[in-house]
Amino acid sequence: MSGFSPDGLWWWNGGQWIPTAEAPLALPVTEFERSGKLRSARRLIEMRTGLFIAMYVAGGSVIGIPLLPIFLVAYMVVQYLGFKAFRQWTLELLAVATAQLMGPEEPMLAGETMLWSPTGLWPRMQRDIAVAVTRSHVLLYQFDTEDGPPSRVVFAARSQDAELRFLKGVIWLDRLVVIHAGRWWVLRGIWGAFDGRHAFRAWSDGRQEQLAVALAPDPARVS
Repeated sequence: MSGFSPDGLWWWNGGQWIPTAEAPLALPVTEFERSGKLRSARRLIEMRTGLFIAMYVAGGSVIGIPLLPIFLVAYMVVQYLGFKAFRQWTLELLAVATAQLMGPEEPMLAGETMLWSPTGLWPRMQRDIAVAVTRSHVLLYQFDTEDGPPSRVVFAARSQDAELRFLKGVIWLDRLVVIHAGRWWVLRGIWGAFDGRHAFRAWSDGRQEQLAVALAPDPARVS
């Protein structure tokens, strides 16, 4: 049984109903952290920043300009490895958080996180929202920091009350759109560190299952 109210606005903590946004996310240390992979992922992001500075410096000198292609390739490779590692950690966090909120009877089937490099004067890793899909619910999580655990639940909606759209883009720039209560959230990520198809399929299968249950004839009435 879900700990959330049918409208997804409240969560039952065992003694009272509290707003979904205040549902506690006291997550334990994950296997990803214990194995040292998080430290490695953060070092990759730091290395990415160093390579960005190297490109900036090289671009300002005649001697450094020939090195720009090398720095650029290295930058893209390090970014790919770092973002891919953070995606792995995020999916692990989502699974743990969803198990805490929904209970062991309704585990996360698939999830995805925003992992994007927005344009600007300084390299950033945009990792502010993520979605988790269970058998009958869609949960949207928010992050306060780009390299930390989720900070709160934005909403927890039944599959039939939310919608996921997977948009195939050019040069692998795919999007996963989450729609609920008239609001849209768009998740995107770099190639190799983002795949919204799994979350979309899990939501689609769950919605069809819920619809089939709702349309099934009542055995009591049939008899």
